[in-house]
Amino acid sequence: MAMLPNGQLRFAHGLLWTALLALGMQSDPLFAQTSEESKSDIKDGLVVLIAVDQLRRDRLAEVAGGALSQLLAEGRVFDRAVLGHGVSTTCPGHAVMLTGLHPNRHGLPSNTFFDREAGKVRYCLEDDDPETLVLGGTDRRSPRNMTATTFGDWLKRERPSSKVFSVAAKDRAAIAMGGQQPDGVYWFDRSQGRFTTSGYYSKTLPSYVKAFNGSEPTEDGFMASLPMEWTHPTGRLRPDDYEGEDPRLNRVSGHPVIGADAATSAASLYPSPYMDSVTVDLAMRVLEAERLGSRDALDVLAVGLSATDTIGHLYGPRSAEAEDGLRRLDADLNRLLEALMSSVPRNKLWIVLTADHGVAELPEWRHEQRSLKCPEPSGRISYLDLGGAIFWGIYKHFSWPFGDPRDWVSLDGGHLVVNREKARAEGVDPSDVIGALEAALESLDYVVEAWRADELLDAKSEAGRLMAKSYVPGRTGDLLLQLAEDCLIDELGTTHGSLYAYDRDVPLVIAGPGVMSGVDSQPAETVDIGPTLADLLGVTPPPALDGEILRLHGDR
Repeated sequence: MAMLPNGQLRFAHGLLWTALLALGMQSDPLFAQTSEESKSDIKDGLVVLIAVDQLRRDRLAEVAGGALSQLLAEGRVFDRAVLGHGVSTTCPGHAVMLTGLHPNRHGLPSNTFFDREAGKVRYCLEDDDPETLVLGGTDRRSPRNMTATTFGDWLKRERPSSKVFSVAAKDRAAIAMGGQQPDGVYWFDRSQGRFTTSGYYSKTLPSYVKAFNGSEPTEDGFMASLPMEWTHPTGRLRPDDYEGEDPRLNRVSGHPVIGADAATSAASLYPSPYMDSVTVDLAMRVLEAERLGSRDALDVLAVGLSATDTIGHLYGPRSAEAEDGLRRLDADLNRLLEALMSSVPRNKLWIVLTADHGVAELPEWRHEQRSLKCPEPSGRISYLDLGGAIFWGIYKHFSWPFGDPRDWVSLDGGHLVVNREKARAEGVDPSDVIGALEAALESLDYVVEAWRADELLDAKSEAGRLMAKSYVPGRTGDLLLQLAEDCLIDELGTTHGSLYAYDRDVPLVIAGPGVMSGVDSQPAETVDIGPTLADLLGVTPPPALDGEILRLHGDR
């Protein structure tokens, strides 16, 4: 299959962007064409936040004529939108959207954090309180580790009759967007193959969620109508079977979806586009059952769609799977928009579309395009090589000849933490151990910087400032690693988490009454969403937020 050089690919994307805007304008308008609303006049309606996990901004040009095109045509499109922090992972990425705070202030540095007080790695939203047990499961989940409130919390504080609901495939997406005091938060628990919540929110699921799950999801629940396999056409950009893709669920069409039981099905449903389909189905059930947007109140519905992320990790953003997944996402969003238009007055509906982070290309693709920047020829760094460099640096300085360097430093969960008790017991200043680790890491050609906390507190460079916004005292390791561009610590597939543009460039579209449509090149970050919604809808946010109020009308 012929491959487009990067320049031609960017030009083609530009043409597609123009075409999809034109196609979107041919549809019936989704939003009432009104001038700027008086904030005091906005008493009721619905705010919908659609967070598409791992949707890189440049990928919006891949689809035309559907829901995404219509949102782009009728909304205000911030074409320079980025994440404002350096560790681009799911948990902090969803939390910044409605808190208006960077991770260093909302408390969630990544999908896990190192709890220095407890001396162990924790999942970002785990909770030791038995009252937060996941219904039907064994984990404990709540938003308590997120030391911030969200737009939904600000709204309910001022308008107690408002309802706030959050639905997602991932618990960390649903919980982070839902805030501290929502009316309902539901996510897909792969261990059960069901949508659930935790005791923090309720001791039982509402009847409509129970009915959605069914007594057995594959027989009378939301999985019953799903196909056994996900099949898709060959991609436009590269062969379906491509070097570097993860083979666990097949590298070619078709990929398993429904298996012999709910647990088997859950494992294969989760990294398929049908995960988005069922998440949208449940969001529509919530919309109808709770009468969101059709009551005498202003409500919030957050919807987290994760298939772009799970598919992207396995196959990369240029894969046949990613192309088909995005097409199917567009169709699912069409269904959601139709449901919204049928139940919410168009002059009372506001929609925000964004993403928690982007993603890196497969190194093999970058190599084929002759654009790989990683000093490592394969673009892939093994955990063994990186761990060897770390432990050798400790061994030669502190545990030679018979000591075990693993007693001095932990790599649990990717958090690089010096054992201070061990260092002091050996008469060594822990800062000397951190310094030795920093030197060992920065001697590697694929490591740009190993950031220490004191460096981040006084960072002058753009990279340093980004990493500082992801540093949470008491929850971040002793060193934050910045790999060279295009370098992945992954054996197969691809990932995200860096401060480079491919991980931080995300879409941001805001549409609704009082919002002028068009492309806007003002600087914008996802942390601006909460403050901007508060300003648009007359809600009072907490003081001293990190996010700015984006201009939604007037000169662009």
